[in-house]
Amino acid sequence: MIKTVIFSMVLPVLAGGGLVALCWLLPPLRKWRWLSSACFGLALAVGVFASFVAENGVPPFPPAERAQWLGLAAVLAAIFAILGPMTGSAERERKWPATELVAFLAGAIVAGLPLIAELAGGEAKSMFSGTGPADQIAMGLATAFGFLALDKVVETRHGVTLPLAFFITFAALAPIADAASWITLTFLAAVAAGTSLVAALAARFSGGPSIGRGGLLAATVLLVVFPVAGYRQTYGEFPWWVWGVAAGAPIVLLPLENPWIAKLPPWAGLTLRLLCVAALAGVAVVVAIQSGSGGDDLNDYGGFN
Repeated sequence: MIKTVIFSMVLPVLAGGGLVALCWLLPPLRKWRWLSSACFGLALAVGVFASFVAENGVPPFPPAERAQWLGLAAVLAAIFAILGPMTGSAERERKWPATELVAFLAGAIVAGLPLIAELAGGEAKSMFSGTGPADQIAMGLATAFGFLALDKVVETRHGVTLPLAFFITFAALAPIADAASWITLTFLAAVAAGTSLVAALAARFSGGPSIGRGGLLAATVLLVVFPVAGYRQTYGEFPWWVWGVAAGAPIVLLPLENPWIAKLPPWAGLTLRLLCVAALAGVAVVVAIQSGSGGDDLNDYGGFN
């Protein structure tokens, strides 16, 4: 068990966290604006992919099993982390319609993943058990509009706010996945949370950089895929909305971007924002844990038989 934790969680967090720390703390890398905007998303992707590979091996494309979509989601997050900064610098300007085009391109790719896999020679099947075209479209729309909704927050909230918000969100998904008896997803969410925490520490000591649109888009993709996979592939005895409330907790930051909150001292504004995210995610965790764990005793990895 200790070996599994080291290879599936500790080392991936060190890999992803080390990447974002280097990019934000080393002056030569920090001055490279594109890398600064992409490194948070790349760090999440590296950490999640390393964790998946440590436990399940390198996922092929097209995937042979539905579980492998989780590893491929990390690859997709890395690609989107690279594309995000091409919309312009969140710190300086907002290029229209480049931001919207990238958002809906990302949403279209997420919605069309089963079709893309089939065209690449894979078997014609849904992304997860029970998902159909409506589910895929919903995932695509959640990716596009989630990215666009939080883009304003990325523009105004540099430093530790968003890394800590994503830390809370991914940290909430980990016990929910554990309550649903899916160890792999538990590790992936924990790694994403750990990477986000390291990013927050790096941001604290590097002048408060922004996670950028690349980081936001990568995190959004993971926060769309993880709860859908968890809901569709497990047998947790808790309501379906638990996954959505936990994953969507950062959205609460949007209404907090108002003149009244802006008048608060920086520490008070940060505390209020994080408490709101934690409250929303905490409700989901409490409901999941109190409802008890489901899961198949013969299959502890999410029902991918």
